[in-house]
Amino acid sequence: MRTHGFEQFRLSEEFEPTLIDTWYEDLKAEFADLPPDPYGDPRLNRYRRHSAAVLLPWEGRLHWIPKTHDARHGTVTRYFQGGYNPEHRDLDRWFPAVSQRTESNPLLERIVLFDFAQTWWSERERAAPLHVGVHLIKLSVAEGDGSAVSSPNFLHQDGEPFHFAHLVYKENAVGGTNYVADPACAGAQPGDVPAHRLRATFDLEQPLDSYGIHDERVSHHVDPIRRGDGQGPGERAVVLVDITPMTKVV
Repeated sequence: MRTHGFEQFRLSEEFEPTLIDTWYEDLKAEFADLPPDPYGDPRLNRYRRHSAAVLLPWEGRLHWIPKTHDARHGTVTRYFQGGYNPEHRDLDRWFPAVSQRTESNPLLERIVLFDFAQTWWSERERAAPLHVGVHLIKLSVAEGDGSAVSSPNFLHQDGEPFHFAHLVYKENAVGGTNYVADPACAGAQPGDVPAHRLRATFDLEQPLDSYGIHDERVSHHVDPIRRGDGQGPGERAVVLVDITPMTKVV
């Protein structure tokens, strides 16, 4: 990531097999009943939960931030991207929270700590807490020839210094190709970007295939998915992690 602004990882080769064998299925199960994205058109077939935590760099532990109750969605967590997502510019979004069971999943914590280990900070930032956003997002097409679409649906930057994506599963799904391009390409479709500005094209296919982004140096995008020819819905489920320093404002 330091060299190119992004890097691919295969966490199935980084983590001990017993950790994955013991906790992967529990993590996967959290995606079974993800609620629809409350800020997306239902026809986009996008489902998600979100929780936030504080990471103390000198301690190497996650402390989950308390949730808020919402009359419609139950337990929710705030998410704010400022102006980086044109579809929801300067909007506070409140997403249904990740379950306490999954927040305490050792595999999920290990994923976040792995991500943190790939990042770098100034001396001042290393002496302060870090804010960690954890997003569980599923694209799911139940039947027919529809598609499931991420937000925003073009090359973009997220606004947080570091961003990671970890595939949990991809089943009976076609599409979901990832693109990484120059930051100036934000707002464009990958097909409209000159070849010399497109830095990488790749697919996450196996559980725990992953990549990381240094946000200021690249833009990125993931294609919609469609249902394949097999039985059951076409689905792509990912854990997204963003890491941001917590700075004092006076």
